[in-house]
Amino acid sequence: MKVTDYQPYFKTRPQALGDADFKRLTSYFELLNQVEKPAVSLIIPIYRAKDTLVAHIISLSNLKTIIPYEVIFVENNADEESLSILEQLGAKVVSQPRQGITFARQKGLEAARGEIICSMDPDSIYDPYYIDKMALPFFVDKELVLCYSVSQSYEEDFQLSNKMRLRNRLKVAYFRWKLAQKFTTKIKHIRAVCMAVRRETLLTVGYDTDLRAVSGCDDGILAMRLHNLGSFKYVNIDVFTALPPKREPGKPFPFCNARFLKKDDPLLQTIHKLDIVESASEQGS
Repeated sequence: MKVTDYQPYFKTRPQALGDADFKRLTSYFELLNQVEKPAVSLIIPIYRAKDTLVAHIISLSNLKTIIPYEVIFVENNADEESLSILEQLGAKVVSQPRQGITFARQKGLEAARGEIICSMDPDSIYDPYYIDKMALPFFVDKELVLCYSVSQSYEEDFQLSNKMRLRNRLKVAYFRWKLAQKFTTKIKHIRAVCMAVRRETLLTVGYDTDLRAVSGCDDGILAMRLHNLGSFKYVNIDVFTALPPKREPGKPFPFCNARFLKKDDPLLQTIHKLDIVESASEQGS
C-alpha cells in the first residue's frame, strides 16, 4: 500500500471525481447496503473531515476480504461539506448530536450489527487486508477481545518526505517496543485508529462518555476496561493517519489516567493494583 497514491484525492469532492471513480464508490455503498448479516462493523465518526474523507473512502473501497461487513459513519455535528460527500456517495450515516468522540463511538456501537467492531478514523488510509488481519483472529481465538496495531503518519495531502519516512520507521519501532513492555506501559499506547474489539465484550463496558478529558486518553481507558475480560493481540499492519498537531516541548500526548476519572470509578482500583504489582516486580528484578 502506498499512501502517496491518495494525493489526487486530497480536498476532492464527489463532483470532481472522474466518472469511473464516482461510479465505483456509489456502487461500493450500494453493495454494502445489501449485506444483511455483517460479521464486522467499521465505525467512522465524522466531525470535520471534508479534506480527507474521499481519500479515506477510496481506501475503504480497496479493502479485500470475503468477510461480510458494514460501514457506518457517525456524524457528530459534522460540517455540511462532509455530510454532502457522504450523501452524494450513498454512505450509511447515523447522527449523534451530543458532541464528543466517545459519544460518537458509542452511537456507532449501538447501531452496529457485526460481531467485531473496528474503530476507524476519516483522516486515515487503511491496508487493503485490514479487515482480514484485524478480524480473523477473533474467530480463531474465542478468548480474544481486542486486536490493535500502530499507525504511521503522513504529511498534508498524503505526502511522505524522507524526513517523514524516517520518523515513521522510528515511531513504529518505538511503539512496538513500548507495546512489548509490561501491561500498564503498553496499554497506554493503544489507539482507536487501529482497534478491533469483540462487540459483545465492548457492550459490557461501553465508551466513557463522561470523561473530564478525552483527547489521546479514551482509547487507553477503554483498553484498560477490557484487559480482564479476555486476551489482546498485536497485529502488524500498515495504517497511515494525519500528522497530529505540534505539541509544546516536554508535553507528550496525554494519557487519560486516574486524574481524569470519577473518584468512585472502579477502574481506579485496577490501576492502583497494577501499579503495585509492577512496582513490586521492578524491585525484585
